[in-house]
Amino acid sequence: MPILIDGNNLLHTLPRSHRDRESVRRLIIEQTRHERISVTVVFDGPPPDGSPATEHLGQVTVLYSGQTSADDVIIGRLPSSDAARSWSVVTNDRGLAARVRERGASTRTLAQWIGRRGVKVRPGKPRPKPPLRAKEVEQWEEEFTKGKETEDDGHARVFRRRRKVKS
Repeated sequence: MPILIDGNNLLHTLPRSHRDRESVRRLIIEQTRHERISVTVVFDGPPPDGSPATEHLGQVTVLYSGQTSADDVIIGRLPSSDAARSWSVVTNDRGLAARVRERGASTRTLAQWIGRRGVKVRPGKPRPKPPLRAKEVEQWEEEFTKGKETEDDGHARVFRRRRKVKS
């Protein structure tokens, strides 16, 4: 099954220290070197200075879209017949994924493709929750103390009974 990868999409999932085209190339070569699949990575824009527009690195091909969008290059590489069913495109871009499915190929998210290979990518940063404001604290205290007297009496009785039985 030939695989097309949205290179810029993958690039943005990598840790900042490895967020460059060379890191993407190395990652894909490393992850596919023991597999017998054809992988084409498509980057937006021109190739780096001194690099060709197409690089063949074993079963991995790296393409630079030049003046065309990488999405259009990916769609253009898909066969237009039933053969498209044997192709897969790896992207998180919903618009591209919809176009790929219209052509008859399958799609996978980057997490699906990367996850099965055990590649470490930058997880989403958990955002710390802001501390509660004084009014919110008061509201929660009221909520937790509502009916507490009657509930506590019941829980206390059960606790005392259990404690007496165990002693």
